[in-house]
Amino acid sequence: MVRCVAKLTDDLVAEILSRLPTKSFFRFQCVSKSWHALSSDPCYQNKFPRAASGLFFNVPDGGSAPIHRARRGIQYISLSNNDGDLAIDTALSFLPNIWNMKVLSSCNGLLLCRSWVAKGWHGLTPYGVKAQSLYVCNPATREWVVVPKPNDGYGYQHLALGFDPRISRHYYVLCSEFHKIPRFMIFSSKTNEWVVSEIFDGKSYHEPQATFFHGIFHFTNGLNQVLGVNPEGNICRRIELPESDGIECLGHSGGYLHYILKSKDEIKVWMLKDHSHVEWVSTSCINIRDMLQNHGTSETQNVHEISETKNVHILEFHPDVDVVFLQIKRKIFSYHLNCSKLEEVGDLYYIYGRECFVYSPRFSKGLGDEVA
Repeated sequence: MVRCVAKLTDDLVAEILSRLPTKSFFRFQCVSKSWHALSSDPCYQNKFPRAASGLFFNVPDGGSAPIHRARRGIQYISLSNNDGDLAIDTALSFLPNIWNMKVLSSCNGLLLCRSWVAKGWHGLTPYGVKAQSLYVCNPATREWVVVPKPNDGYGYQHLALGFDPRISRHYYVLCSEFHKIPRFMIFSSKTNEWVVSEIFDGKSYHEPQATFFHGIFHFTNGLNQVLGVNPEGNICRRIELPESDGIECLGHSGGYLHYILKSKDEIKVWMLKDHSHVEWVSTSCINIRDMLQNHGTSETQNVHEISETKNVHILEFHPDVDVVFLQIKRKIFSYHLNCSKLEEVGDLYYIYGRECFVYSPRFSKGLGDEVA
C-alpha cells in the first residue's frame, strides 16, 4: 500500500487531499512529511483549506477618550503559535484613511472593510459621514482594492464577503437591503459590476447572519429560513431552520453548515448533515450556568456573575474544528463542542459590539485574478 501511494504524482495527491473534509485534511497532514510539504506548497495552496490563525474585532481606539469621541479601530487576537503570522499586518495600516476602520466580513484569507470620515461625534457609526469607502484586502500580502459603488447607491446595511479559491479566484460582495423593498445586490470581481438580485421575503428584526459556503451565500431572512444566494444574485435554495426563538449565529465548520442559537439559559448547536433533504442534526445543547461553573475562569468566580447568563455572547464558528467562540464580558473564549472544554484566548480592549471575524491567512498574491 505504501509503495502504491509513493507512485502517485503530486498533482494527483493534491487532488485527493483537496476533496477531504476540512478536519480530515489537517489530520492527514501528519501522515507523512511529503504530504505536509505538499499542503504548504504555494503551487497547490489554493486547493487546500487553511487553519484559522486569529480573530478580528472592531473596537474604539481612543485611549481614555469617551466612547462617543473615540475613533474606530481594529483589534486582533492571535490563535496561532506560528512566528510567520507576526509579519502579517493585522492592524491593516496599509489601507488608506484608517481613522475610522471597520471589518465587515472575513472569508478564506480576504477581508471586507469599511472606512469613513465622520461628522461631529458620530465617529463610531457609518451614519452622518462625509465620505466612506469599501475595501477588499489581503493582510498577508498587503494588497487591497476599492469596491466601487453601484449606480443607484446603497446604504451599506448588511454586507458579506464571498471567496473560495478552490472554486474561483474571484470574490463577491453581498449587500442585503431592508429599506422599502427587501433585496440583494451582488458585486463580482469578475465583471467589476453590481447586479440587483431578486426581491426576497424577509424582515430585519436583528442583525442578519450570512456566510459563504460551497460557492453560495447563506443568509438568514428573519422568517425562520436560510436563503441560498448564488454569485449571480439568484435565490437558489431555502432552508428551514430548526428553531429561531433567540439570538442566532450562522456559520460553517468542518465542511458543514452550522447553526447556533442562544435561548434563555441554553446554547443549542445544529449541523446541516444533508443539504438535499434539509436534515439538521442537533450536536450540542449547552447549559450556560453549568458551563461557567465547570470552568473556573476569572470572569465566573462570583456566584452573581454566574447567574448572569446574559453576559455570554455567541461570536463565531471556527471553520476547521468543532469550536465556537464566545465573549464573556471583556474576555474571549473558545468552547470545544466535542469535549465541552472552555479556554480563554484573549481580552478585548473595550466591551463594544459583538462582531468577531475568524481569519486564516492567504499568502498567494492577486485579488480577483484568474492567475494568482
